[in-house]
Amino acid sequence: MRACSFLIIISLLVPTQLWAEKIRLGWQTPWAVQGQLVMGMREGGLAEAEGLDIDYVGFSYGAPLNQAALAGSVDILLTADQPAVALMSRSDDYQIVSRMMYNRVCIYVPTDSGLQNPGDVSGKVLGGPIGAAAERVAARVLAEHQASDVRYVQLDMTAQNALLASHGPGADAWAGVDALFGFDPLPAFFAEAKLARMLSCAPVVSVVVASRDLIENRSDELKRFMAAFAQSWVWYAEDPSRANAAFVAASGLDFNDKQLDLAASLEPNFKAASLADLKLTLDDGDLGKLIEARDFLASKGAVPADFDVSERIDLGPLTAALRDLQDRDAQVNQ
Repeated sequence: MRACSFLIIISLLVPTQLWAEKIRLGWQTPWAVQGQLVMGMREGGLAEAEGLDIDYVGFSYGAPLNQAALAGSVDILLTADQPAVALMSRSDDYQIVSRMMYNRVCIYVPTDSGLQNPGDVSGKVLGGPIGAAAERVAARVLAEHQASDVRYVQLDMTAQNALLASHGPGADAWAGVDALFGFDPLPAFFAEAKLARMLSCAPVVSVVVASRDLIENRSDELKRFMAAFAQSWVWYAEDPSRANAAFVAASGLDFNDKQLDLAASLEPNFKAASLADLKLTLDDGDLGKLIEARDFLASKGAVPADFDVSERIDLGPLTAALRDLQDRDAQVNQ
């Protein structure tokens, strides 16, 4: 079943009395592929077709999104493994309800910098979104290359974009930092525009996190959100250029299809032709990345070393949503 059929089918099958109170969705405005999925729900009308009223609350990256969650200002978060673990270790009010995507995080330097590999970052200033999964991966890569005495400074993705734009292509240095770490799509854009040169890139797993209030007291709304989210993957895969254009307009950042497709290249759902093709559950490798995030945060004294991530995963709403979508499809095809 193609995504273009979803709106017609769902509008016929979702009763009007299921329209519910607003869901506050925390998403990260500069972050592909997550941004294209949000566009499917918002611009593609998939959330509306599910009878949902969503307030799309944008954040620059995971740390301020966590702060909003701790303040009770969001109901669902689209976030990476490390911020998810940090949030759940501090609050019993949130649980992982789905895998979201795999995405790249990278370490990069000015195009003409003398730094040639991650080990050369020793004694240098490294900027990036502190608290994001990109920080953990950067720290691991630097340790593997025996880099030492690295000084980390906060520089989120929006600030990085402004910094590199001010220096232009072919720079040999940036003001205030020797290297940066961050998450796609900006590293892909920086590389193609010759604003930066990648020293290393690696994958992280990202997840959907929901409040216990939704899970326990508004379970039908959460199920319908998960249905809209799943369908947004097919909407995206059916026409990536359409999704990319909507994301570019919403983010205010100047990306092209080549850069955004590179950012999506690690994700198997990018090629999904139907709901049956989707991988939304978490496998042992995904759990391993969550445990790695826990261990990294524990090494910094940010979470308890015995925090059990596996106990904070509830895929029941996702399973119910996918079963409901299959039932609708069967009704239509009778």
